[in-house]
Amino acid sequence: MKTVFLILVCLLSFGPASAQQGPSVSFGASTLGATLEAGYRIGPNFGMRGIVGFGQANFSSSFNGAPLTGTAIIGGTGLLADIYFGSGARLSAGGIAPRYGADLSITGDITISGTTVNNVDISGSINTNNRFAPLVAVGYEKTFRNNWGISADLGAMYIGGFSLSATDNSGQIPQANLDSELASTTAQLGKISILPFAKISVSFAF
Repeated sequence: MKTVFLILVCLLSFGPASAQQGPSVSFGASTLGATLEAGYRIGPNFGMRGIVGFGQANFSSSFNGAPLTGTAIIGGTGLLADIYFGSGARLSAGGIAPRYGADLSITGDITISGTTVNNVDISGSINTNNRFAPLVAVGYEKTFRNNWGISADLGAMYIGGFSLSATDNSGQIPQANLDSELASTTAQLGKISILPFAKISVSFAF
């Protein structure tokens, strides 16, 4: 977050940006992962952008003595409306269909309510509660005479918290007991209702 803010400040020091109307494409990195955009500048003060982001990473940990492995997923698709100001600054609003979450797997021996259960096979998932996440952001766009440009955005999206679900495929742990064991973690995940949105990208206008 601090890095993106510093980049935005540096971009503002370049001075006024030219208002190139028409379509553009951009690629970059953001809190949605690797990011692709298609935009259309309708006039000097208004534009639209379609955005898609994707990324994932594997991780490992432990839960109640059993090894836990998983794949964390970030990304989403959405549409943003931009209002531009004369200096190149912009105000954006829209929505993202988020793909934040994780697929989890716990295998081996686990302790539940003080009792050790052997050779469990627990599969779980973490997903956002909102399938549509409203988003607001401020940003800056600088375009050059050769039609290339650079831009940055900083804002937030409302995802409504995360939900956690898990099932023991070995059938040894009753679902009610497993849900009770995960209740504290589920409650904490449910409190994460807002995620940051930060992006920096390079664009080309046609």
